[in-house]
Amino acid sequence: MHAIDWARRGMASRRGFVFGLALAGVAVLAVIGCREELASDLDTNLPPDTYLTGFPAESTTTVYRVHLYWYGNDPDGLVTGYEYAITDSLLMDDDTLAYAYTTRTDSIFLMPVSSQAQVLGHRFYIRAIDNNGAVDPEPAWTFFGVADPLAPVAEFTLAQAWIGNPANPTILKNLTSTNVRTPTDTVPAGANVWFHWRGYDHDWIVDEDGTADTVGSVVGYRYFLFPGQAEIAGGPGDTVAVYRDSIDLVSAKYEFRLRAIDDAGFAGLDPALRTFVWNYDPNVRFEAGVDPDGDTLPHFFVTSGAWEGVREYFMGDTVPLIAASLFDVHEVNLEIPFYGYDPDDVRGEGVSNFEHQEQAGKWSSVGNDSAVVLVNQVSQDLDLRVRCQDGFERWDGSPAALPLYINRAPALLDTLGTDSFGHPILQYPRPNEVIPRDSLAAWGYTLPVRMRALDADATTNRFSYGFFICQDCTGGIYGTELSPAAGAIARANVPIDPRLREPGEYLLGVRVVESMPVSWGLKREQRVFIPYRVE
Repeated sequence: MHAIDWARRGMASRRGFVFGLALAGVAVLAVIGCREELASDLDTNLPPDTYLTGFPAESTTTVYRVHLYWYGNDPDGLVTGYEYAITDSLLMDDDTLAYAYTTRTDSIFLMPVSSQAQVLGHRFYIRAIDNNGAVDPEPAWTFFGVADPLAPVAEFTLAQAWIGNPANPTILKNLTSTNVRTPTDTVPAGANVWFHWRGYDHDWIVDEDGTADTVGSVVGYRYFLFPGQAEIAGGPGDTVAVYRDSIDLVSAKYEFRLRAIDDAGFAGLDPALRTFVWNYDPNVRFEAGVDPDGDTLPHFFVTSGAWEGVREYFMGDTVPLIAASLFDVHEVNLEIPFYGYDPDDVRGEGVSNFEHQEQAGKWSSVGNDSAVVLVNQVSQDLDLRVRCQDGFERWDGSPAALPLYINRAPALLDTLGTDSFGHPILQYPRPNEVIPRDSLAAWGYTLPVRMRALDADATTNRFSYGFFICQDCTGGIYGTELSPAAGAIARANVPIDPRLREPGEYLLGVRVVESMPVSWGLKREQRVFIPYRVE
């Protein structure tokens, strides 16, 4: 039953009680007369009743500013004031309510709104007090949801990195990044940062005459710099935060979060945000040289038992791997020079702790601060990376990378040798060779192939060959595999699929793979496509 109905029911019961009490008093006086000692022990004051006359419909949701109306009635005296209480949505015992006193019969109440949730239910209690201090034992109450219609907004007016005198600073950059995982703004070591902001609240209500009225206001802010700072609750004039070089800031990734608080206590759901990294990471660069074409490229130096002295190679070159015998190979030693530097070395400590990594493996300490030395290397593709630390112990976030290649791939020869008459034997088919369809039929719809490979490193003269025929393709299954004697010509009759026998343009795919011991490392291979035409 609604509180008003309960209040009315209580009022009717108390009036019946008064009438019965009066009749009883007349009867007693008629029999035994008036006794003052009994009359003085009776409390004849009746408590007042309380009624809510203007309020939102029960269980509905309204804005956090609520205009409520009420009145009280005392059956044997006067109502001199009221007490009211506001709680959350739970029904509470009267003993636990914290009442406040008023003499008004209406008021606009600011219902509190959770700082992290826009809707919260509330109960409003009101009880009358009469001129003898009696309090309505059954307060009138109502329940309704409370919502902050618009979250308060905090916006940055300045977000900057700066150095020098704060009264006349040198601005290094404006901070605009909001990416928490990967901030796009990096502040150099030695710089300070500051944030200036403002806030506004556009909450509104509809007045009794039907017009909309803006009622919200910002009463404070909450902000913090993460990591390193607990949240600060400031007043409406607290609109600046300054963080100092090496005092508040160390080498790290930071988030500055800011919320405005409105007069309902709501701080909004989405904070204003700025992210940045303080301290540029150090850098490593591979030393460069000038190659035979006049280009400046990272270089490295190689020694081997296959040649005398030191050879210089450049990024993109392949180091030759040469056989020492049929059963052995000359391993190679590489020296790759590098250097490191710190772009914001405010402490003058430079860089240190150089490490190198091979093939995305474990990082290992470099034996010196000027070159990576790799010894006894065999055939391989190697991705070498080098990094270092600066004076704040920050690692290079983008280590220097250099691809290294050892052992050159085999190559197909154009002239395969000479016959017994001294005539040159050529690769077949030749690029763009025209083959009559009748010839294919005479060959049993096979393509007679002649190929011979050479290893530019002289590591091996043994190869495995594979072939396939296709049309408008870039890959396939090398179905025909053969391994001729060392240095011999590879001859094969490659079957032609019925779909590839008609006049048209076709491709012969050829794969040549080195044959060598596993201990020599990666087997190099060469893949080529030779176009030919059937007419």
